[in-house]
Amino acid sequence: MRASWNRFWFSDGPYFDLALARIGVVGLQLITLVGYQFENLTRVTSLPLVLYRPMVLMRLVTSPWGWTSPLSEQSIFAIYWATLLFGFGALLGLQTSVCMIVLAAGSIFLQTYVYSFGDFHHNEAILLLALAAQALGPCGRVLSIDSLIVRRKDPAASKVRLLDYCGQYAGWPIKFVQCLFPLVYLSAVISKIASSGYTLNWANGFTLQYYFLQDAIRKPNMALALWASQFHWPILLSQIVVLGYQLTYFLVLPYPKLRWIYLPVGLLFHLANWYVLSAPFPEWILLLGVYIPWSEAFKKLATTEVAVPVAEQLAPQATRAPMAGEGV
Repeated sequence: MRASWNRFWFSDGPYFDLALARIGVVGLQLITLVGYQFENLTRVTSLPLVLYRPMVLMRLVTSPWGWTSPLSEQSIFAIYWATLLFGFGALLGLQTSVCMIVLAAGSIFLQTYVYSFGDFHHNEAILLLALAAQALGPCGRVLSIDSLIVRRKDPAASKVRLLDYCGQYAGWPIKFVQCLFPLVYLSAVISKIASSGYTLNWANGFTLQYYFLQDAIRKPNMALALWASQFHWPILLSQIVVLGYQLTYFLVLPYPKLRWIYLPVGLLFHLANWYVLSAPFPEWILLLGVYIPWSEAFKKLATTEVAVPVAEQLAPQATRAPMAGEGV
């Protein structure tokens, strides 16, 4: 069992895939920090102190220092700007390990602080967990300023093709995120089943119709949800598909080829939530890319041959300008 465990997590993986994941995860988190985290922090720091209910993680961090009340606005935004600064360092791959750890710790702290005022959501968690996994892996080995510095300092080092550079600990952060999605989807299925008295009555068509109508009433510009709410049988079928998809998604781990079925369905599922229910989860959509073996895909792309029509083969020779020394 130990051998199988180690083989799953710590078999050689390409550093290229891990570096791409770093760029994607860090880029998403920087967009989050700039896009709406600053606004969230501005909002919660203006709320009355009576609303502050520190979460367990916040208590673990602040209690050793005797902080029982919220941090001052200056302290919170100092942490924010430091997190943002180190985030750009992580994106560029400068002192990658240090920058990634500070970015992950700062992002988790800031999100926990926002949650401590009772505003809970579930789209940030998977991105923060992915960020923490990346911070503990060798994600700056390639596609980073650090790799350029190493190459300049040691010009005599042996060279290897970028896509062939692999390491024992390069794969586990990606596999960690790959394992998160089945857990998230299983949690969603259990929630649906529990909310309907531990039956499958959630998939009755009416549940989703209700949500369509509810969102059309309480949210602006929800004409698509209002229109879709009138089609009971298609909605019933879509609910059955969603349950089946979320319940069996874990099969992509032992059978990787199934990703080419589950990934398009998942993409369609999240895009439908985005445009119909106005529930954007861009983090989840882009993180699905961890299931794609990018290094292998680029290798095949680099060696793929294409057929060139005869007319195009002759055209350059007939129309090119004569080179020096050639007769006209």
